[in-house]
Amino acid sequence: MANTKALVKRRKSVVNTRKITKTMEKVATARLAKAQAAAIAARPYAKKLQQVIGDLASASSDIRHPLLETHDPVKKAVVIVLTSDRGLCGGFNANIIRAARDLNADLEKRGLQIERVVQGKKGINAFRYLNFPIAKTYVGVSDRPTYARAEEIADSLIDRYGKKEIDEAYIVYSSFISMTTQRPKAEKILPLSSLKGDEGGAKKDAASAPAAAKSTGAGYLFHPDPKTILSEVLPLVVKMSVFTAMLENTAGEHAARRLAMKNATDAAEDMIRMLTRQYNRARQSKITQEIAEIVGWAEAL
Repeated sequence: MANTKALVKRRKSVVNTRKITKTMEKVATARLAKAQAAAIAARPYAKKLQQVIGDLASASSDIRHPLLETHDPVKKAVVIVLTSDRGLCGGFNANIIRAARDLNADLEKRGLQIERVVQGKKGINAFRYLNFPIAKTYVGVSDRPTYARAEEIADSLIDRYGKKEIDEAYIVYSSFISMTTQRPKAEKILPLSSLKGDEGGAKKDAASAPAAAKSTGAGYLFHPDPKTILSEVLPLVVKMSVFTAMLENTAGEHAARRLAMKNATDAAEDMIRMLTRQYNRARQSKITQEIAEIVGWAEAL
C-alpha cells in the first residue's frame, strides 16, 4: 500500500516545480517577443546588403577590396560559435555544438588550422570538455546582444583578414524559424566573395533585360568611386552578419526555453494528476481497511 504522507509530500514538491517552470515559461515568452521583433527587423537590411555586395562582387571584375579577395593557399580559419549562458532550453545548445563539430571536421579534412571564438557559458564548457582549444570567450551577452559586441568581433576579423593572418571566417548559430523551430546554421562570413547576389531578381530580369547586363555590372552607378564606397560598406556587411546572427541566436534561445518550460509544465501537471489518483486510491484503501477492522471487531464482540 502506498504511503499517503509520502504521496502528499511528493505532490507538493511537483506543484512547486510546476510553479517555477510556469514562471520561467512566462518570462521566456516576454523576452521572446522583444528578441523576435529585433531579429525579424534586422533580416531585410542584412539580406539586401549581402545581396548588393554579392551582385557587385560577381558583376564587375574591376572591383577590388581586401575583404573580397580569396587567399591562396587557405591555411587558417576562425570559427565563431554562439551559444547561451543558461540552460533549460532543450536541445538548443547541443544542436549548435553539433553543427560546430561538423564544421570543425570539414575544416580539418581540408587541413586548416582552426581558431575558435565561443560566446556563451554552455558552449565554453562543452568545448573544454571536448578538449577543443578556445582562443577567446564571451559571456553575459547571449540574452542581450549588442551591436558594440558584434562590432568588436567583426573589427578583429576584418583587421586580421586584411593582414592575411586568417584566410576564412565562419559563424555557427541557431537560426530562428518559428516559435517551435530553430535550425543550427554554419555561415561563411569571410571572404565576402562567397556572398550570393539576388538570384531571384536576376531570374526576373533575365526575361526583360539582356543576359550580359548582369555580367558587366550594368545598373550600378558609383558616387564617389567604388573603392571609397566599398571601404565603408564591406566592413558593415561583416558587422551586420555577426550582429544578425547574435539576434537570431537570442530569439532561438528564448523560443527553445519557452517550449522546454511549457513541456516541463505539462509534464508536471500530468504527474500531479497521477499522484492525486494514487493518493485517492491509497486513502480509499486505508479507509476500507479501517472499516473492515471495525466490523470485524464488532462481530467478535
